[in-house]
Amino acid sequence: MAIVTFWNDNTGKIGQTHSAMAIASYMATEHNYKILLMTTRYDDQVALKAFGVEDRVKTVNLITSNNQTMDLESGIEGLSKLSLSNRLTPELVANYTKIVYKNRLEVVSAPKKKEELDYDKIYSSCKDILNVAKSYYDIIFVDLNNGMSNKTTKEILKMSNLIILNIEQKLSEIERLEELKKDKELFPPKKILTLINRYDRKSKYSSKNISREIGEKKEILTVPYANLFSESAEEGQTAEFFLNTRLKRLDDGEDRTTFFIKELKRATDTIIYKMQELQMRI
Repeated sequence: MAIVTFWNDNTGKIGQTHSAMAIASYMATEHNYKILLMTTRYDDQVALKAFGVEDRVKTVNLITSNNQTMDLESGIEGLSKLSLSNRLTPELVANYTKIVYKNRLEVVSAPKKKEELDYDKIYSSCKDILNVAKSYYDIIFVDLNNGMSNKTTKEILKMSNLIILNIEQKLSEIERLEELKKDKELFPPKKILTLINRYDRKSKYSSKNISREIGEKKEILTVPYANLFSESAEEGQTAEFFLNTRLKRLDDGEDRTTFFIKELKRATDTIIYKMQELQMRI
C-alpha cells in the first residue's frame, strides 16, 4: 500500500542499504505489517547476504522430446520479465522474493545483468513492479540508486509515498540537503524525512544540531553505528540479531546496541506516524 524510498545524492557508499535493512527488520519484528525490501542497484546483493539467503536461479524441465531445461530468473530480473510481458500480478510477486520473517518481511534480489542495455530495461520496469507489488504488501521499502542521472530514479521518487533522504554526519551535508529541498516538486516537504547513516552520538554534528541548522522542528532520524549489528550483517545473521535483541532487556542507555535499537524505534514510529499523517491506509 505504501512505498517508502531510501535515497541519497552522494557518489560513495554511506550506509543507506544497512539503514533500510535495519528499519525494515525492526518494523517487521515489532509491528504486524507485511513488508517487502527491494534494492534496485545493479548486482547489489548486500541485503540477501546480510539475511543469509542465497539467490538461486530455478531450473525447470521442459516437456519436450529432447528433455530440455530452462532457467527461471529470480528477483527483480524475473519480475521484470513478467512485467514487460504484462503477466505480473500481485500474487506472483512473492514467488520471486526470499522470506526473512514469515508473513512479515521478504527481500527481493537486485538485478544482475551485465549488459548495460539489459540493466536499464530491467531498472525502468521497477516502477511497474512497485505499482503491482503495493497491492500485495503493506509497506515496500525501496533502497534506490543514488543520484538522479537516470530518469527512472526520478520517476520512483515521484511515485513514492514517503522519501527518506539519507545523509552523512558532515557539515557539508547540510548545504547539500538545503539544495535538494529547493526542488519542491520532487521533494514535497510533507513527504520527506531526513536520516543520518552510521550515526555517532558523540560527534559535534549531532542530530539535534543538524536539525537546528536546517530548520527542522523535530529532531531528524538516525541509524547509529552498532558493531554487533554490523558484524551480524557481515555474517548473514541479521534476522537472528533482531530476534535476539527483541528477547533481551536493553536497559543500559550507554550501550551501543541499546542506543541503536532506541533510534530504530524512533525512526519506525516516525515513519508510521508520517504515513498515517499522509492518510495512507496501512
